[in-house]
Amino acid sequence: MTTWIKLSFIASTVAILTGCGGGGDGSNVTNTDPQGLWTGVASTGYTVNTAVLETGETWGIYSSGSTIYGALYGSAVVNGASVSINGTDFNFVTNRSTSGNLTGTVQAKSSMSLSGNGVTVPLTYQSSYDTPATAANAMGTWSFVGRSGAYTLIPGAITIDSNGRFVLNQTNCITTGSIVPRSGSKNIYNITLSSIGSGCAVGQSTLTGVTHIDTSVTPNKLLALALTPNKSDGLIVIGTKQ
Repeated sequence: MTTWIKLSFIASTVAILTGCGGGGDGSNVTNTDPQGLWTGVASTGYTVNTAVLETGETWGIYSSGSTIYGALYGSAVVNGASVSINGTDFNFVTNRSTSGNLTGTVQAKSSMSLSGNGVTVPLTYQSSYDTPATAANAMGTWSFVGRSGAYTLIPGAITIDSNGRFVLNQTNCITTGSIVPRSGSKNIYNITLSSIGSGCAVGQSTLTGVTHIDTSVTPNKLLALALTPNKSDGLIVIGTKQ
């Protein structure tokens, strides 16, 4: 299979200031903490699910129903209540990656309003982010749909054991992986995938990324995005617990 997202971005980390004295001009500035899970409907009509981690690293998926239309990866920086997210958007409709910048405002654990590249994205904070991830919530059998930029996975199912491990067998491809809670008592898991075989969607490679499990709905839903170390390939999965 051909490779996936041609993602190139300038990585940066965010400094979350909780006290005074953060302003570069010597003024007292308290920066809003943008971390969390944010969901909304963009002006394009797509549902956007975005996770901003405590480091400012930003992961996103946009979809409509069970159809995945694209991925987002970048970094968030805040200045007071202003937020700027720099990174890359890969659109599966056009099969093009676009580097860009979204800017706007954020209210901690409430709302984020972003615009840029001709798109507006109003986002609402999801309180499920503050429910600690657990191995028990990940364990079980999940049906899934997924894709890369050039390939749609055969819909199937994976069974995750009590240690977060799973194995997926597809045509000419075996993928082993794990989904384990991140530190920090938030509802974000680390995901690692290693694939072997001639028919793998992103070749024979090891991918790492993040997963969110929404336990507020029945059946539970899973969203996962994992990328290669150089951020040039990756895989998106939407799962439903059986």
